[in-house]
Amino acid sequence: MASELALPQAFIAEMIAHAREDAPNEACGVVLRLPGGALRLYRATNAEASPFRFSIPPAELHFLYRTIDACSADLLVIYHSHTETAARPSPTDMKFARMWESADPWPYWVVVSLQHSQPDVRAWRIEGEKATEAGWDVGEPPPGSERLRLETVENPQGRPRVTVSEVSLSS
Repeated sequence: MASELALPQAFIAEMIAHAREDAPNEACGVVLRLPGGALRLYRATNAEASPFRFSIPPAELHFLYRTIDACSADLLVIYHSHTETAARPSPTDMKFARMWESADPWPYWVVVSLQHSQPDVRAWRIEGEKATEAGWDVGEPPPGSERLRLETVENPQGRPRVTVSEVSLSS
């Protein structure tokens, strides 16, 4: 394994729940790490509404970029689901990852596969043409961690606006 990713079990469960809810389309989102160590999982909207690819809508991306800047956060994870294939980066994922090549620190890519009845969740480091599986450290969320849902809605003037709401799991 190339490196260790520490994620709370609640965040992994949230990614799986998100993938199941959005099936048969891919789900997507990100995890940010704040300077004090708290984590924020943001469920994003898949603008593609596709079982084969994902893209986060421009208004939600803008919100995330502003949040990263305002909080001095790191983009820790980009996650998405595969509904019919294994939990490994696809050729499309590999191409998309190249857009983040200058990011520091380099984000992990987490793929949730719903190919079988039991979901499979794996983390990857993607550099150039190579994907290397990363190890897991699963535990409790650091103090101040949150799970949030982004949603793009149009305001009365017809411009997109992003709303943020908390996500709570019954588990």
